[in-house]
Amino acid sequence: MDLMTTKEGETPPAGASERNDPPPQRRSLKQRRAAGTLVNLAMVLLVGYLVLVPLAILLYSSFKASPTELPFDVPGFSLDNYRAVFSSSRLGTVTLNTVIYVVGSLVVALVLSVCLAYLFEKTDIPGRSFLGPLALAPMAVPVTVMAIAWALVANPANGPLALLIRETFGIRVDVYSLPGMILVMGIFGVPSMYLMIAPAFARLNPELEEAAATVGAPVWRRLRLIVFPLVTPAVSAAAMLLVVVALEGFAIPAILGLPKQIFVYSSLIQYSLQPPSGVANYGQASTYGILILALSLVMLLIYRRRVKDTHRFRVVTGKGYRQTRVSLGRWRIPLCVVVSVYLFLAVVLPIVALLWTSLSPYARPFSWSGLSSMTLGAYSNVLSSPDIGKVLLNTAEVVLVTATSTLVLSVWIAVAAVRKRFKGSTLLFETTFLVFGIPSVVLGSAVLFLYLYVPVPIYGTVWIIIVALVTRFLPRGSRMVHAALIQLDDGLIEAARVTGASPITVTRTILLPLLRPALWSCWLWVFAHALGELPIALLLTGADNRTLVVLLWDTFTSSVDYPEASALAVIILAISTLAVWLVNRSSAEKQA
Repeated sequence: MDLMTTKEGETPPAGASERNDPPPQRRSLKQRRAAGTLVNLAMVLLVGYLVLVPLAILLYSSFKASPTELPFDVPGFSLDNYRAVFSSSRLGTVTLNTVIYVVGSLVVALVLSVCLAYLFEKTDIPGRSFLGPLALAPMAVPVTVMAIAWALVANPANGPLALLIRETFGIRVDVYSLPGMILVMGIFGVPSMYLMIAPAFARLNPELEEAAATVGAPVWRRLRLIVFPLVTPAVSAAAMLLVVVALEGFAIPAILGLPKQIFVYSSLIQYSLQPPSGVANYGQASTYGILILALSLVMLLIYRRRVKDTHRFRVVTGKGYRQTRVSLGRWRIPLCVVVSVYLFLAVVLPIVALLWTSLSPYARPFSWSGLSSMTLGAYSNVLSSPDIGKVLLNTAEVVLVTATSTLVLSVWIAVAAVRKRFKGSTLLFETTFLVFGIPSVVLGSAVLFLYLYVPVPIYGTVWIIIVALVTRFLPRGSRMVHAALIQLDDGLIEAARVTGASPITVTRTILLPLLRPALWSCWLWVFAHALGELPIALLLTGADNRTLVVLLWDTFTSSVDYPEASALAVIILAISTLAVWLVNRSSAEKQA
C-alpha cells in the first residue's frame, strides 16, 4: 500500500487542503473582481438606459402616424409625420425664423465676446478687475429669469429701456419680436463664449505683434492679419457650441416669441406637445425633435473637429514668453465708458427692473414717485400661497437629488474612462456626449413618451423630472470630473495598488479627497442649472410635481401677474447666484 494514501476516516496530511483549495487572498481577489464586474455592468446598463433609450423612443415615435394618439397606440410604421412636416407651409417659416434667430444670436454674441476678451486680456483698459466679472454675471442668471427680466425692461408699454430709447432717439423698441429674441440670446451667450475665447487671447505671444508694429503695421491690420487668425480655432469652437445652445434654447423664444406667435423649432415642439387648446400632436413633435437633434449633432461634430485642430495654432512657448498689454492711449477712457454702458444696459438694468417690479403693486416704469409706494406684497402673496410649500419641497428634492445623482454617475464614468476599468469605458464616456446635442425640449418629450409607455410608476412625480435632468447634465458633469482626473499623477494610485488596495478603496481614500474641489464645483453647477431648467420641467409637470420654475412660467404667462412673477424670479435668482458664488469661491480656493 502506498504510504501517501489516506485511509477512510483518517486525517489528511497537513497542507493537502492548501494544495487543493485556492488561498484566501486569491479567493478575495476573485470575489472583488467579480463584484467590480457586476457593478460595472450595472452602471453601463444604467447609463445606456439613460442616454440611448430616450433617443430610440424619439426616433420610434417619429415613424408613428399619431397626430392625436400616443405613438405606442398606433400600429405599424409610417413616414406620414415626415411628409406632413416637409409639406407643411409652417416648416419654411419656422426654419427661416430659426436660422435668423441662431445666426443673429451668434453674430451678437461673437462680436461682443471677442471685443470684451481682447479688451480685458490684451489691452490696458481701466477697470478690468470690476468689468470682467460683471461681464460674466449673466452666468448666474437662469435663462428663464433673464428672459422675463428683458420682457420687463424692454416691452413697448412700460419697459424703462424701451421708453428711454423712444424718448431719446424716437425709435420704437419691442422685445416681443425676432430682433428682441436675438438680442437677448446674444447677450446671454456672451459669458460662455468669453470663457472659451479669453484664454486664447491671454496666451498669445506678443512678439508677433511687436514685430509687425516695428515695420509700421497699424493696430487694425495687426488684428486682422495676426491676432484674429491665431484665435480662430477657439472662436469657431465657441461659435459652434453657441449654435447648439441657441438651437436647443427654449425659454427665450417661448417668453419673447410665443405672445406674437413667432416660432422657432424648440418653441414649436413644446407648442405641439402642450397647445393652449386642442390635442397634442405627438408625431409632429417627434419629427421636429429628430430634425433639430440632427442639426445639433452636426454642429457638435464640427465643434469637436475644431477643438482637435487647436494644436496647429499654438504660439506660446516656455522659453522667452511674456505677456504684455497693448496700450490704448487716448482711447482708454472712451472705450471704458462704452463697455461700462453696455454692461449696465445688458446686465444691471434688467435685474434692477426685475427688483423694481417685484416691489411694485403693478408693472410700471421707473419713477421717483414710485419709491413711496414700494411694497413687499408680491413676496407675501408668493410665500403665503397654499401650494408654495409643496412647490418648494418639490424643487428642493429635484435639484438636490439631480445634483447628487449626476455627480455619482459622472465620477464613475470619468474614473472608468481615465483608468480604463473595462473594455469600452472610453466609448461609454464618449457616448454621453450625444446627450449634449439633444435639446431640452426634445429630451423632455422623449422621456415623456417613454414613461407613458413603460410600466414604471414615476409619471406625474418628481422622479420623472429627476431622470430627465440627470440625463441632461450627465455629459457636462462627466467632463468636468474627467478634466480634473487627467491632471492627477498616477504615482499615488499605483502605490496604493501595490499595497493591495481595491479600486473602491483607492477611489474612496485617494481620488475623492484629491477631487473634492472639482466635485463640489460640479455638484453646485448642476444644482444651479437644474433650478432654472424650464422645458423639461414644463413638459413633465403635473398636479403633484410642480417646481419653482414652472410656477414662475405659469404666473408670468397664464396669470400675467408681473409683480408676483418678478418676486419668484428674484427668489430663483438669489438661490442660483448663491450657488454660482460658492462655485467661484471653491475655484479660487483651489487655485490658491
